[in-house]
Amino acid sequence: MKDLAKEYLNKKDWRVKENASFSFSLQGMNSYIASEVSKKHWLSYFPQEVVDANENGFIYIHDLGIFGSYCGGWNLEDLLQNGFRGAKDKIHSCPPKHLSTALGQMNNLFFTLSGELAGAQAFSNVDTLLAPYVWKDSLSYDEVLQAMQEFIFALNIPTRIGFQAPFSNLTFDLTVPEKYKNKKINIAGEEFSHTYGLMQPYMDMINKAFCEVMTKGDANGAIFTFPIPTYNITKEFEWDKVPPEIWQMTAKYGTPYFANYVNSEMSADDSLSMCCLA
Repeated sequence: MKDLAKEYLNKKDWRVKENASFSFSLQGMNSYIASEVSKKHWLSYFPQEVVDANENGFIYIHDLGIFGSYCGGWNLEDLLQNGFRGAKDKIHSCPPKHLSTALGQMNNLFFTLSGELAGAQAFSNVDTLLAPYVWKDSLSYDEVLQAMQEFIFALNIPTRIGFQAPFSNLTFDLTVPEKYKNKKINIAGEEFSHTYGLMQPYMDMINKAFCEVMTKGDANGAIFTFPIPTYNITKEFEWDKVPPEIWQMTAKYGTPYFANYVNSEMSADDSLSMCCLA
């Protein structure tokens, strides 16, 4: 362990800089040392010829440093209907009733589960499922913008192991998906006569606010690395109705992922984006 600490402090191992999300720090050193233990445990499951190939550089087995799964896509509708809960002997939340609370619970889930998986945490249908909160509380655009600013900034705080922020991905629908159009809105157990099909103006507010915050960046104008937004491109994609803020964000940072379903046998509902893959 002493040798590992020296390697890290003297930056003699290329793995000190392997992950761009990690920063040179005490947390980074703790992660570096723990990763070596996890790596040896992982390799004990492989045949010796595979271990030798990895050690000699013929192949590279990624993320041996975390003994866990890679990415995880979570059901946002389930979180909003039931609240942030489920961990034994830990605090439980009621279902959120307001936009800021919903965003806060999304943030809490990302940070908590980032300690259980090596890669990204993801939600889909974000604008569709959050729009009713904007409608219910009659929020102004400035109020939505403020809530989104707080959410995005919080997601980039480097409190995950290794002094990094959780790798997060959000998929936005832009227009109400067919499966939600006739579905009645339910907020914290209260059902409304309105359906998601009536929420388009509020989805537009959310998408515009998200892009505005991401394009502006932090106090120094630096990019917000997370969350990575994903937009699904289908044959029905309405190019002329895409909010211009999305293209402005794309032109400045190249931030979004665009999942192309035009020449695919799959539909956008068949696959959920969780990090760099759809």
